[in-house]
Amino acid sequence: MKKLISLLLCLTLVLSLGVFAFAEDKEEKEELELDPETVVEFDRESPVTDWVGEWVLVAAYIGEDFAEENEIETVGLVEVPEEAVTMSVEAILDGSATGSDAGVMVDQAAYYHAHVYDMEATVRFAEDITDDEATLKLPWDGWLYEVRGENDGDFNMGVGKLSKVSAEDKSLYFTTVTGVESDAIDDENMKYVGMNKDGLLIVCYCEENLVKKDVEVSFGYIFAPVEAKEA
Repeated sequence: MKKLISLLLCLTLVLSLGVFAFAEDKEEKEELELDPETVVEFDRESPVTDWVGEWVLVAAYIGEDFAEENEIETVGLVEVPEEAVTMSVEAILDGSATGSDAGVMVDQAAYYHAHVYDMEATVRFAEDITDDEATLKLPWDGWLYEVRGENDGDFNMGVGKLSKVSAEDKSLYFTTVTGVESDAIDDENMKYVGMNKDGLLIVCYCEENLVKKDVEVSFGYIFAPVEAKEA
C-alpha cells in the first residue's frame, strides 16, 4: 500500500512539473507573439531614453512592396535563430557644445541651445554568423525636432535616421541571419531606428523617408528587451 501511495505521489509530481513547464513555455510564446500587421507601426512619441539597454533579436521583417519589386518570396515576419543578434543601446548627451553649459546650438538663427542626445548602439552576432561587431550611430538631428526657445523644444523622439553603420555588411548580415537571399537586401544599408507601439525596437531599411512619415518598411530587424525575452 505504501509503495502504491509513493508511486502515485511521484506520478502526481511529474505531471505537475510537466503542466508547469508547458504553461511557462506557452506563456513565453504568447508574450512574444507578434502581429505582422502592426509590428512595424512606430510610436512617434517614444524618446530615445526609452531605448537604452540590452536587446535581443526576436524576428525579422520584409515588406510586401519591397518583396514584390525584388522578386522575394518571403514576406512579413521572418523567423530568426535564437540569440542570433544582440544589441546594446546608449543615449549620450551630445558633446558638440562649445564649452557652454547651455548645450548644443539647435537654432543658429535665433541662437537657441538645448541639451540633446545622440544614440549609439553596438550590435553583436552569434559566432556562426560573423565575428564582426557593428556600431550604429544616430545624431540628435537625425530625428525630427521642434525648437520653441532656449532649452525648450521637442527632441530625440520617434524614428531617427542613422548616420553610421560600421559593419562589413551594412544590412547587418540580414541574409545570413534569416536565410532569405536577395541582392536587393545585400546592396542596402540599415537606415532607421524606432520603437514600435509594443515597446519593441526596430532597426530597418526603408526606401522612403521614415523619419517624416509612416510608410512601409522594406526590411528590418525586430528587437525585444532582454528582460522581456527572459520573462
